[in-house]
Amino acid sequence: MKKIITFAFIAVAAVCCKKNVTPDYYQMVPVQDNTALAVWNPDEFDFETGNKELIAKYGALEEMKAKAAAGACTSWRNGDFHGRNLDWYQANYGCLIIQMPKGKNVKHANVALANSNKTVTQEFIKAGGKVSEELRNIIAASVVDGINDAGVAININIVPHQPGDYYIGADGDLCCQAVARYVLDNAGSVEEAIDLLRGRKVRQSIVALAGDQTHYMVSDPNVTAVIEWNNGEMTVTTYRQNENGWFSINGNPAIMTNFFDFAGEKYPVGSDEFFNYHPTAMGVERWLTVKEQLPTAEKTVAANFAIAQSVWYFKGLMTDKKPWYTDNAVAGTGYGKDAQGWYYMIGDKRVDVDNATAAMQGYWADNMESYWATYEKEFGVMDDPHVASNTYWETSHTVIYDIKNKVGYLYPFENAYNKTGEPIELTILQ
Repeated sequence: MKKIITFAFIAVAAVCCKKNVTPDYYQMVPVQDNTALAVWNPDEFDFETGNKELIAKYGALEEMKAKAAAGACTSWRNGDFHGRNLDWYQANYGCLIIQMPKGKNVKHANVALANSNKTVTQEFIKAGGKVSEELRNIIAASVVDGINDAGVAININIVPHQPGDYYIGADGDLCCQAVARYVLDNAGSVEEAIDLLRGRKVRQSIVALAGDQTHYMVSDPNVTAVIEWNNGEMTVTTYRQNENGWFSINGNPAIMTNFFDFAGEKYPVGSDEFFNYHPTAMGVERWLTVKEQLPTAEKTVAANFAIAQSVWYFKGLMTDKKPWYTDNAVAGTGYGKDAQGWYYMIGDKRVDVDNATAAMQGYWADNMESYWATYEKEFGVMDDPHVASNTYWETSHTVIYDIKNKVGYLYPFENAYNKTGEPIELTILQ
């Protein structure tokens, strides 16, 4: 497997000691195309500054009134592996790989991925890191997944907003986009990660999409947990290993997509009762697809990449036109429930149905032809995701974290594009 070339960080004393000159926080190395490695200086990194700048930049609303927006991503635990797909806008950039050694402000050395939007990741990579102080702090603080030297892996996924959700507003002191960095730098176990987050008020921001919340899957050698918030209160669903795999106390496998896992613990995933309780659930089909594979999946990097590829967003959905109706009905905000009951829309026409499943499936079936015509007119059946950023989705990176060996394996794009065809190895710099 291809391995990133790492190097020791060398502090630039002459720069750091000059008056009114910004310290040199990192060194950058190109990895492939628009994917780069940055080694940060932990003694110069100030997490709270980055956290505050994230809050100021993205803000938070005390009460979200927007309809549900699209969001994706899939993560799971299989043996010693914590896997994840990040589904985001199609774009011609990859990831920024951040190695954070242990230091004054960093308790646990770690390696993490920043994969955001064009104005953040792409701008940073193209500029070789020579960007504003604000952007540098934001980039370091807002990683989307990673693993640390204690074998703690974490990733963030989106959960679309549903009416009645309570958001922590101006009194929140930890931006939801900074949670992964906070855990990686400070937590030596899942239990420590939970305790750390209980001690902060996680402020749900718009996460660049109106109306979204976030949740987190965290793993260590002994346990996996999904951390979420219900009406402002933290909920934790834990998964422990038995002879058949990693399961919750109610028998659900350790999978996190884009609905609340606590809802899946309350009602069978995909049932009418489930959708009545959680009407904007997304990722049900992807959750079921992963669930089918886990009992027989080998405990290897290759087997986990195969799981990831089965729910790659563009190829899985586009090429086979799989009926991921929970994703696409929500993406179109074309269904709902009011005093008259469940319904879906065909243009301006309302169609009344009996339940949420019928509403989402009906919306998908009756709008599929125009939906795919729009996709295919602009992109055709896209084989290469190196295209300009737009409003359509792809799996912009897949990463498998080996918890036992504390290393990760990355494909920056869903078509596994790179010069060798092998994943990039993500190492922790001690």
